[in-house]
Amino acid sequence: MQIVKTKTYIKDLQKKIKNKHKKKEEETIEAIEELIIQSNNMKELMINPLSRVYNIEKKDGNLKEIYTAKINAKIRMHIKPIGKYPYKLEEIIEVELIEIDEKHYGEG
Repeated sequence: MQIVKTKTYIKDLQKKIKNKHKKKEEETIEAIEELIIQSNNMKELMINPLSRVYNIEKKDGNLKEIYTAKINAKIRMHIKPIGKYPYKLEEIIEVELIEIDEKHYGEG
């Protein structure tokens, strides 16, 4: 598969990755990107044992066509196909970083 890195994604890499853990987070992101590139399609990606290491999972509900990967406790990578539904999950995908906070999950 190919990855399309948007301008927002590239900017977020610098803005959302904290200096204290920057090296570890960058290594995790690079490993996830490499895993995506090496996979022929999303089905192959999901059965790869490394997908469990990086907590790559398919979302449900309104986000049912988005997959997420855990970068750290507060940052997730959204992995989504490009185009209109029904998506061809074998083709190009787009990635972005989403910051998780108390508003996302609630305080409880």
